[in-house]
Amino acid sequence: MSMLWSRDPAKKGSTTATMAVTFLLLAGCGQQVDLYDYFGDDKPATSPSANVGQPLIPPGQNVAGAQPANALAGNTALGVTDSALANARPFVGGIQKVSLKDAQGVAVTVDDLPVTNFDISQRINLENALGARLKPDIETRRSVLATLVNEKVAKSKAKKLNFTVKDKELDERIDNMVGQMKVSRADLLKRLSEKGVGEATLKNQIEGTLYIRWVIAQQDVDTKIEVDQAVVDAKYNELLADPRMKPVTVITLQQVDLPVEKTTEAMRQQLLYARAVEASQIMQRYKGCNTIKAASRNVFNVKVGKRIEADLSKLPPMLQKALLKAGSREMIGPIPGPGGVRLFANCGTKKISPPLPDRKQIEARVRSEQFEALVQQAMAEVRKESFIDYKDPEFRP
Repeated sequence: MSMLWSRDPAKKGSTTATMAVTFLLLAGCGQQVDLYDYFGDDKPATSPSANVGQPLIPPGQNVAGAQPANALAGNTALGVTDSALANARPFVGGIQKVSLKDAQGVAVTVDDLPVTNFDISQRINLENALGARLKPDIETRRSVLATLVNEKVAKSKAKKLNFTVKDKELDERIDNMVGQMKVSRADLLKRLSEKGVGEATLKNQIEGTLYIRWVIAQQDVDTKIEVDQAVVDAKYNELLADPRMKPVTVITLQQVDLPVEKTTEAMRQQLLYARAVEASQIMQRYKGCNTIKAASRNVFNVKVGKRIEADLSKLPPMLQKALLKAGSREMIGPIPGPGGVRLFANCGTKKISPPLPDRKQIEARVRSEQFEALVQQAMAEVRKESFIDYKDPEFRP
């Protein structure tokens, strides 16, 4: 069994809030943006090598100041893999990442207007950036694609009747949006950019909505919507009962790696032992996360990682226990792995509670859903006038 060494326990230090708080809050519990209102009305884990789980310091060898900590096992027992750490990273709003090959794929064409997989992912990212809670699954993609198809159908019909949405009108709608959000246009675009969304995606959504409203206007459809307050109450209570509204314990971690070069297994064992001794020296000098670089000084080839925040409950149980026991004044390790020896530092924990939902936001969402139902009804006949060709069989009705 591998041994882990730590300094004597010391009083935990305090932590300061970071910008990652915003990523942990439930999407949809922040400022809800309803477009209807604006129209008025680390890599995968590598397989462990033979030495994982074996002692890092040969029997009988002493390391000054090093004491065993609870006889915890090494990498395997702690569950310290790159994938385990990645899975514990806070949820960041359902951002859809699409490969270049997939992004270029055309999902459907409406007359001569294509809708790509990239368009679908961008619309999902936009909705989430504006406060929605869309999951990046196939059902969501189908629903979003249906909306995009309606927008293309409306645009195609408008084109035949020589109606065009002007760029000036799009800019006016965006100005109206930022006015209601009480932010600057630059702040809005920055917020979207952080979610991987460009200004063109926002303009495309506004343009599509304007074309649909134009089509509805041609049909003399009554767009006045009365929101049932009982429905709003039900959705409000449902959101309050959502488990994701419960407080989340977030731990800030910092990883220190002492790499070992590829060599023969016999030589590798000797190098691991030597690196473990160096790692224990870093641990002895460590007095908190702000001292990692100083503690690592004069040790050859030490890689100090960036601090990351993780949902404590999603880390492997043994790793949770070790980090909490170590506190913020000592490190856990040395932990053997395929690439060398690794140390972890607990830079502090904090609890984050999502803000309570705003009833007006929920009412806006209900209104938007009712408007969407009205759109589907109005667009049913118009769709028959367009040639809709589903290129991707996954999306065929």
